[in-house]
Amino acid sequence: MTITLKEAKGRYPQEWIAFRVEKEAKEVDDNRGHVLDHDRDRREVHRRLREKKVKEAYITFAGPLIRPGYAVMFLCDRS
Repeated sequence: MTITLKEAKGRYPQEWIAFRVEKEAKEVDDNRGHVLDHDRDRREVHRRLREKKVKEAYITFAGPLIRPGYAVMFLCDRS
């Protein structure tokens, strides 16, 4: 059974998800496929994918990357 990426994010909130897209859609979250792995630690997801010799996976985080109350600033070097 395939699920959408949006459904996968709902099942595994605040986790990194390795997803194999089977059917592409206009919106990324509407892509259908299978969850290959998931974990709160991104390094664990990558380690297990290497063990399984997975060559292609879409890896995303199911939640905000920046915690509420925090901000990010990017510096641009215009030299």
